[in-house]
Amino acid sequence: MKKYALILGMIVCLIADPKTGAQSCRAFQIKRHNINQVEMCISNFGQFGKDYSGYNHGCWWPIGNGQNYINGAGIWFGTVDSITGDTLVTIGYGPSGGQSEFVPGLKDMPISHPNAIIYMYPDPWPAPQDTFPMAPQEPVSHQDSWCCFNDCDSMYHMAGDTRPIEIEIYQTVYAWDEPAIDDVIFMTYNVKNVSGYNLKDCYIGISVDSDSDEFQREYQNTAIIKRVYFINGALYVIDNLAYQWTYNDSNPGIGAIGFDFLQTPFDLQWGADKDNDGIPDQYERDSSYYWNNVPLNKWDVDNDGVPDWRDASENPQLEMTAFKRFTLDLEPGRDNERYLTLAGYNYITGQYEPYDTIIPPPGEDSRFLISSGPFDLDVDSIITMTLAVILADYGIDATPPAETCLVITDHWAQWQYDMSWFLSVEEEACFEIVTTNLIISPNPMCRNTKVSFSLSKSGHVSLKLYNTIGQLVKEIMQEHMSTGKYNIDLNTKGLSQGTYFLVLETPDNKSSRSLVILR
Repeated sequence: MKKYALILGMIVCLIADPKTGAQSCRAFQIKRHNINQVEMCISNFGQFGKDYSGYNHGCWWPIGNGQNYINGAGIWFGTVDSITGDTLVTIGYGPSGGQSEFVPGLKDMPISHPNAIIYMYPDPWPAPQDTFPMAPQEPVSHQDSWCCFNDCDSMYHMAGDTRPIEIEIYQTVYAWDEPAIDDVIFMTYNVKNVSGYNLKDCYIGISVDSDSDEFQREYQNTAIIKRVYFINGALYVIDNLAYQWTYNDSNPGIGAIGFDFLQTPFDLQWGADKDNDGIPDQYERDSSYYWNNVPLNKWDVDNDGVPDWRDASENPQLEMTAFKRFTLDLEPGRDNERYLTLAGYNYITGQYEPYDTIIPPPGEDSRFLISSGPFDLDVDSIITMTLAVILADYGIDATPPAETCLVITDHWAQWQYDMSWFLSVEEEACFEIVTTNLIISPNPMCRNTKVSFSLSKSGHVSLKLYNTIGQLVKEIMQEHMSTGKYNIDLNTKGLSQGTYFLVLETPDNKSSRSLVILR
């Protein structure tokens, strides 16, 4: 009966407030991110892409059209018990029944604790620091959310061979209403070991049932480990991306959805230099080594303002180490089977088959798991995984490879993360997002256009133009400016036809607009 405790808890929530459903419950809670083109449900118990009832789909794109792309998804974490040798896996989403073994809050915190909720900017925000000292206090995107959950309550683990690993997970979700990334939801999981002993041979992953055309079964999924694309004369390198698309010509409104590991646990080995940057792996995170051995001009190689020893994107990572498909008839249902799947094995045959990238025949109701590992997690240590959920229009006339429709958006999602949330926002009193009213007119344009914006605070201002692969192509201005309204003439002589992104950075805000040049 224990495995039904989660469902029972959600039913209680719905009864408590039939108008708002689980959102009102101080236990298992679901909210929607809806600031950009992606509307997606998130929870404080390890699942996402499930609606308020806990039974139906919960990710729609473009916002308002009712087309769903996820029937359910959630985090998985596995380890080998160093004492007994048992394989333990805690799941945030079980494809066969939507099960979750996580509960809201920190270890030893009652799930009904009034603070064990989802905090979403601007209200309620931020989480109280006296209860959650690890919680962010300032927003990064236009719609941040934060919550925490843990697997320490054995009552919520499914009957059989499973028991708690004893981890806490701090989940932060970001969404921007910006042209380059308004089809993306970003999710960061910080996993802390609160078991009291070191965790060995760990894996972390995401299990996904992304039924974009569930009833027709006319969808397929696969993964890109690493691939190079040339689109409109530009080169893109895409990796660590699992995706699904629909080939139903009778419903051209159905697109493609991708899940990209933007960051995984570090792959650092004593004496090695896995990213060939001249810095031994054991010193990649050591600021004193940089101070004594690395020239100052190499402390921030991507010029994102974050020194490389604190910049995860500049350190070797494990990346996607497995992409495994399964169906309801062949779902890994026990911890040993789930652990083998996380580690890239066929749990039925025992064969090591890390990447199921051969596209299966149509008609299968296929789910998949992407994972990264192995790694060790010491007592009270934290590892981070960052995921981008990406939507794109596949189109009725699209031809394989299907992932090409995701490439440019996926590139911008990776760039946004690698540049330390470049298009971040900052806050003023009362948590109001600062606006610069950035306007480009005319747009599209041939050679000359006018850029208008306003400043609420004097200070250093920069205006730069980037191409679609994130390269700076023109620095328009860089100077100290006073408060007020401004009109800047922009001449694009020498630039080729295409789409660009204009980025304005002021003392209290960053904003961008797409710019189309016609010739």
